Amino acid sequence: MDALTGLPGRNEAFAQLEVAVNVVRATGKRMVVALVDLDRFYRVNETKGTEFGNDVLIIMGKRLADARAVSTTVSRVGGNRFLVAMPVEHDEHQSLQAVEEIKNAIERPIDVDGTELYLTTSIGATLFPQDGRTSEQLICRAESALYQSKEQGGNRARFYNTEDTIHLNRRIDIEAALRPALYLQQFHLSYQPIYRISDGKLRGFEALIRWHHEELGEITPSEFIPIAEHSGLIVPIGEWVLRESCRMHANMSEYSLNNLIMSINVSPLQLQNTTFSQMILNALKEHKLDPSCFELEITENTMMNSSDVALSNLSWLRAAGVRIVLDDFGAGYSSLSNLKQLPVQALKIDKSFIKQIDRHSAERVIVEGIIKLVHKLGLEVIAEGVEYKEQFELLSEWGCNYVQGYLLGKPQEPDVLDLSMIRHSSVTTEK
Repeated sequence: MDALTGLPGRNEAFAQLEVAVNVVRATGKRMVVALVDLDRFYRVNETKGTEFGNDVLIIMGKRLADARAVSTTVSRVGGNRFLVAMPVEHDEHQSLQAVEEIKNAIERPIDVDGTELYLTTSIGATLFPQDGRTSEQLICRAESALYQSKEQGGNRARFYNTEDTIHLNRRIDIEAALRPALYLQQFHLSYQPIYRISDGKLRGFEALIRWHHEELGEITPSEFIPIAEHSGLIVPIGEWVLRESCRMHANMSEYSLNNLIMSINVSPLQLQNTTFSQMILNALKEHKLDPSCFELEITENTMMNSSDVALSNLSWLRAAGVRIVLDDFGAGYSSLSNLKQLPVQALKIDKSFIKQIDRHSAERVIVEGIIKLVHKLGLEVIAEGVEYKEQFELLSEWGCNYVQGYLLGKPQEPDVLDLSMIRHSSVTTEK
């Protein structure tokens, strides 16, 4: 038994669950198995002390045990995690109701020695027999559902489904393959052109990281970048992107393309490094590149998590001549105050807005308004995701400075780019 709550402990919990599985199998019923995790419980211990936290756990254990009376098996399987097994009828609504009852039991206010506390919980739930026929299968799949609940920010109940497991397994595979990927030279960069609307001349390129794995196939940046950030690997990967794009830009000198601007994406984690700005400047110096030919794209999430170190790095780089662009504008927590706080010279409107502007839509009004307002703030505007002539013409009419998208050029490998032709290239609305 668990010494604190008096509930069955982890080992006993698994044995009791196996017994419960055998009982419902014999009666032909279904059973909900749920892992209940108290969200950010460490804050309770930090602010109120562990004794107070222990009192809260005792109360929560009793609430769960009382939620469904004698038909419920409740165990404490971790510091602030409980396992609940509840037989239910074949009605799907009853399964949902049972999990909702657990959540409501946890989230009622708690009064401990005159202190009122409100907690939230994340729940991963699975059903016998459709999700698993053994206690081990049910617990593993409840873990998977709980993981998905936590990934979505917590404070929610989620039932297991097969897609979640496929997604989780792929994430695990990607995380394992990510560590040796740099050493094995599995990453490469593609370069997408960005054009100036006023005269159709090439402004420069955005360097886009790509990863092809022999077993996992093409792994998109949207898949592996969050994992790299979570593991801290984004820092060496980001440095590789920087040096590889610098090398590419230096190779353009034989075509007299030194004045083009090379853009790279920067993670908020990179900006937290006190040596980040110096690393950028050292790489530019090493390849004999002028800082003004380099551009860092930061997202609005950087704003939300900006620190003094990040702002200092950006300010130093801006003062040295490196361009700073606010990327994916409109896709996150857009705030015009961000444009005043950070040393940005331009913003890039997210492609989710651009794809609708050739129709009579809210996006059309928003994009036109953004361009006019941002110009009044003295900033330039880049539109990404331009795929149709009509979009190009509207952006030109509204005074957008630069455009990027499949209409003008797809991301290409370095050996495919014909730089001697690009040097003489121009774009018009006839394209």
